[in-house]
Amino acid sequence: MKPIIGIVARTTSDSDHDNLVGMFEKIRIGVIKKGGIPLLITPPQLLEYENVRPKEVPRLTSEEQSDLKVLIDLCDGIIFPGGYKWYEYDEFVYDHAYHKKMPILGICAGMQMIGKMDVIKDDYALDITVKNETKLNHHQRERDYVHNVHILEHTLLRKIVGSETIKVNSRHNYHINNVNDFIVSAYSDDGLIEAIEDPHVDQFVLGVQWHPETMIDYDENANKIFDYFMNETLNKK
Repeated sequence: MKPIIGIVARTTSDSDHDNLVGMFEKIRIGVIKKGGIPLLITPPQLLEYENVRPKEVPRLTSEEQSDLKVLIDLCDGIIFPGGYKWYEYDEFVYDHAYHKKMPILGICAGMQMIGKMDVIKDDYALDITVKNETKLNHHQRERDYVHNVHILEHTLLRKIVGSETIKVNSRHNYHINNVNDFIVSAYSDDGLIEAIEDPHVDQFVLGVQWHPETMIDYDENANKIFDYFMNETLNKK
């Protein structure tokens, strides 16, 4: 049976200023290519998220948390995509999936959210992201290779890709600069954290700062990351 991969919804608005909740096509297509069934995990609250700043959103009620659990419990793994912001429902999805030992993959802002949860688990209002202020441009329009990532030895990411240095794309204005229980598994040339992971051997939780989902058609390492994640979801079924 194919694994069901929960993709946490992102919010935006279209050219007519209609608010939308959805998933990135590259992630949806990537999951299908790798043999999974994508399932959108939508926020449960009765509000249009694009009209409200994340820190102004009311806290989840117990009923809303229960509704989210119904969606999460349908899944075999969870992907937290990139974007410009995340909400409390992201953090609730992560916390519930983590305690169920679901494989979790965080991409760009999804990695930053995971890093925040590693450092600050119980205060949604606090943030640990820092604006990029280095010579290397980390927000580039090109979807091809733009800079190196150096992967540390004895890490899950090193095991997955099998290389010390890889080329990646990059589209982010902020980054995280510390971890707590997690470990840093990769850095860029200018010292920014490019990947974090859970050091516990019985749990797959990996965050990468770049966008492997947009590189699946041509990049071996992007495919290795998605393949490993999908295999982990099958192992947990």
